[in-house]
Amino acid sequence: MIKQHRIILVLSLCGMTNGFGVQVATATASSTATVASTILRDYSAPASALFNNMRTPAALIGGALVPLGILSAPRIEPNDTPITKFFKKANLLLSIASLLSEVIAITYSTVAINKIAELDTVMSEGVAQFIGDYHLLPWLGTNVHFLLGLFGFGLLAISKPYFLYGRNAGNVVACWATAAMMFCVSIVNKGISMGHGTIDNTGARFSDNLFSLTIKYAHLVWSYAQRGPLAYVACVLLGLSIVPLKSVIDDVLEEQKAKEM
Repeated sequence: MIKQHRIILVLSLCGMTNGFGVQVATATASSTATVASTILRDYSAPASALFNNMRTPAALIGGALVPLGILSAPRIEPNDTPITKFFKKANLLLSIASLLSEVIAITYSTVAINKIAELDTVMSEGVAQFIGDYHLLPWLGTNVHFLLGLFGFGLLAISKPYFLYGRNAGNVVACWATAAMMFCVSIVNKGISMGHGTIDNTGARFSDNLFSLTIKYAHLVWSYAQRGPLAYVACVLLGLSIVPLKSVIDDVLEEQKAKEM
């Protein structure tokens, strides 16, 4: 009887020891997985690649804008109606604004790539965290200005057929280009809303959609402009450009009224 009790006691101790070993192994594996998931790495190369992915198409769009909207800008003829004159002027202004937007995107991305290479490497948990912590303004600026220039390019594609081939051809292209731009905005909004992180967890994001992303970028630009005179003067000049732009519109309205009288 005593031997049986000893055997049961030994078996119980063995079971407790094995259970403790399993718990230790499980805790060790869990802590190892946690540490592995938060390992800091150098994400400067992927960040540079992302900026370069935006810089190359921005340069292509900027190069295409010169012959499309500037070199071949429609000339104002003496027999043009005031509305036609206005749209011809708007065509040239839109071309220049779109080109300058792409130039800003190229400048943002080029300087960011240079700084990533020149400055000491900073370890991060992911490329999105690296960009968000150290290059948020250039990243948002590159994306926003690239898209603004791209949409300006699409609007020029709409206006060109009206001046060359008349209303019917222009209406066809207007439907096509508007559908394409709306689809592009949908794709961009989907990408922004997906955020960054893992495939299963993309809760972290810079913004929710293109509109809110642009608003966030505008706030960052204004904060940046208050720390430097050149950026501040640039913002002021952008605001002052509304005055001559309003004069262009007023001239068209006055000419239209004079023609009706």
